[in-house]
Amino acid sequence: MVSKGKEVATLIEDCTSGLPYQIKYFTKYNQPTKIFPDDLTEVVHACIHETRCGGSGGSCWDTVDNGESKSSSHVQSKKCGDCKAKVTFFLDACPECGSTNLSKSPRDGRWGISSSSHFKYYSQLKEYRLILVEPTTDLHTCRKFRVRYWIIDKDSEHLNAYARGQYDSEKSNHINFQPLKVDFYLSKPVLIFDGFLTVKSNKTVMEFDYFDLNNKACVEIPAKFKTKTSKKIIEGKNFGKERGDIKRKQLSGGQNV
Repeated sequence: MVSKGKEVATLIEDCTSGLPYQIKYFTKYNQPTKIFPDDLTEVVHACIHETRCGGSGGSCWDTVDNGESKSSSHVQSKKCGDCKAKVTFFLDACPECGSTNLSKSPRDGRWGISSSSHFKYYSQLKEYRLILVEPTTDLHTCRKFRVRYWIIDKDSEHLNAYARGQYDSEKSNHINFQPLKVDFYLSKPVLIFDGFLTVKSNKTVMEFDYFDLNNKACVEIPAKFKTKTSKKIIEGKNFGKERGDIKRKQLSGGQNV
């Protein structure tokens, strides 16, 4: 019998097998490449939990067991330090002006959680299922990516306090939940798998260093966050903060950024 870990690895390899070619052509035209798309995240979670997806792009749970899937990626575009254009992760020079003066990868991807939906459907919601994809190096030649999957219980005291504060602000119900930051660790995530997806010349290979569907132990809080308390973190938040105005820059081809 094939183990669940092997089954999931094969599924990921099959569904990402086009990445060698996608990276090649998307990068040529400065289009970001999604290493692990949202819909693949939902399919992987359906496989792991032996359930099904909802059969729709929206207006339902991501899987029929009422799990809510979120995917975030740190394989992110950079900014040209000269002309300010956005430059896809796999380019080493700006396609607009040719400059190699590029910013570092921001590594600031988020999981978006709706505080209003969290409370409206709380009794139905099973749990949050979170995947994060990270490049092993920020060099444009990187072809190996760390993929981790955690579960956060809907009854997490910190997550509920965060959601309540955002909801009560009446300005925005959207939580920008940051991977590997203090809110994440205080919400008591449980690691299910940790592995690496390698993009070869004509295929991909997924290898797990850790895979445990029965894990119940929360991730240990890093030393830099151990003095932080949920109460202080929540009290220090500026809930409902509006996003600043975004000014678009017109490039040579006429498009805006």
